[in-house]
Amino acid sequence: MNTLFWLHNLAAWCLQITLLVLVGALLPLCLRLRAARARLACWQLLLAGCLLLPALQPWEPPALTSTATVSLGIATTAASRPPAGSWLPSAPEMMLLLLGAGILTRAVWLALGFWRLSRYRRQATLLSPVPEAVESRQAQLGVWPQVYISAGIAGPVTFGIRDAVILLPRRFLEMPPSAQDAIACHELLHVRRRDWAFMVLEECVRAVFWFHPAIWWLLGQIQLAREQAVDHEVVRLTSAREPYLDALLSIAAAKAQPDLAPAPLFLRKRHLARRVASILKEVSMSRRQVAFALFSAFAILILAGRVAVWGFPLQAPLPDERYVTVDTSGASLLHRSPIEYPREARLKKIQGQVVLEVSIDQAGLVSDARVISGPEELRRAALQSALQWHYNTKEMSLPAKTQVTLQFRLPELDPMAQAEVRGRAAILPRSEPLPPGAQMPAPPPPRPMPRKEMGVLKRVEIEGLPQTARQDLLNRLPVREGDPVTPEAIARIKQVVAETDEHLVMGLAQLEGGTVLRISLRDQGPVAVRVSPLGPAAALAPSPARIRVGVNVQALNLVERPMPVYPPLAKQARIQGTVRLNAVIGRDGRVQSLEVESGQRY
Repeated sequence: MNTLFWLHNLAAWCLQITLLVLVGALLPLCLRLRAARARLACWQLLLAGCLLLPALQPWEPPALTSTATVSLGIATTAASRPPAGSWLPSAPEMMLLLLGAGILTRAVWLALGFWRLSRYRRQATLLSPVPEAVESRQAQLGVWPQVYISAGIAGPVTFGIRDAVILLPRRFLEMPPSAQDAIACHELLHVRRRDWAFMVLEECVRAVFWFHPAIWWLLGQIQLAREQAVDHEVVRLTSAREPYLDALLSIAAAKAQPDLAPAPLFLRKRHLARRVASILKEVSMSRRQVAFALFSAFAILILAGRVAVWGFPLQAPLPDERYVTVDTSGASLLHRSPIEYPREARLKKIQGQVVLEVSIDQAGLVSDARVISGPEELRRAALQSALQWHYNTKEMSLPAKTQVTLQFRLPELDPMAQAEVRGRAAILPRSEPLPPGAQMPAPPPPRPMPRKEMGVLKRVEIEGLPQTARQDLLNRLPVREGDPVTPEAIARIKQVVAETDEHLVMGLAQLEGGTVLRISLRDQGPVAVRVSPLGPAAALAPSPARIRVGVNVQALNLVERPMPVYPPLAKQARIQGTVRLNAVIGRDGRVQSLEVESGQRY
């Protein structure tokens, strides 16, 4: 992973949030959410959707043509490396540092808020005896928090979950009983609703998204809707609208002071006008209306989330990025293709370093690559990726040829590989389970079949030969389909195959209903006849060895050949010609190593 990868996904996530909040801002108007509790539920649903967007969407694999910065360890001369002690962070790294500094600042601000609450609590005086209005409301609501009188606050403050605390200003004792009842009811409702826990979570979200104005607006709407919901509940319980408004205005006339972020305040002055207007309105919604509005809001937000995800998708990390790493040494890539960890290597727990020598043209493109060292099972994957690299030549000068090292490591088996190993273990007969870390024993070799049990010839399979050579060999074989397969017939078949081409090998296997004869080129791999579970295979071919084959012979065996892309620079320069490559082909028919023998470097 790199900084540009994280910044890209963070930017896409922020754009998704912005689009979702813009749609959510219209929901109360479109759905006529007049009740404060319905608006609060809608805003909280919207905030949860914004935070869960990365987990609720598929992450697209990165496009091979997208811009990405990847540092690589490059064996170059000391002159091409940046001088020691002159390291400066790149622009993406500076942005990540700035984001981290903002989060740290907000975290310190929250810590200071908690410290101030703790200090006010220590300096406060326990309210004793508790006024009758407060005591009656405690019994009615079923909560008994500790109530203190503090000289350091201008308005009531409530915090805590298990041991909730209510701090009241000194002037609370001078208020009329009706105002005391309204304020006590408001704070006790906050305690019963456990609003302090939601406030702390919301402030943590604000600390992480300190740079996102849509999140700030949404959190402000949630806090306003929460206070309006409590206001309406207080008016319903006390049946005294005017005393409650008098209490709000009385607190608003007190000396202004900074808000304590991690605690719900009785009054935030920026909310005063809207809270008073909400209290004066007689607003009510039936349960059916609320349920319909919330269901509609949920459906609309789902649709808006799909549009946001489609418009600004998140990118998944490169495949097997957790297994394949490269050393950083100052150079960077403008583009690279994913590095795939071969499944066979994962199953065999093969890891190590693959050293490549790459040739870089003036545009920074890799025109040639050659494997210098590394495990055979990992070379092809490293080579396929390196041939599609594009270096950033503007940051530092690079030699025409250089070496890069790719580190393949397996901290543990991939889950898919584990499933495959368990599948193999399930079919192996054993009396006791394997100890931890023990290697899975190889399956037993096929049992050779006695010559007298070969039966009749069911069919003949010839692979790796042109059509004319295949037909000629079929005409020369001493047996036909339906003939008995005897030791004498097998000896004559061997002789004909050897006379036809010394690179041909043969094998026999018995299937249900007859015997199969397979003939193929030696470089196509060991002769492995497809057999059914009812009959074992008889592998009569020797182990294959590496041989040199001409291009005209191997061209006939191609199964898949992606068409090469004409380089844009070569088109502009009107360069054309022939490029000759020397390839090493493995037993599975895949290219393991590739070298340019001749041709233009563009």
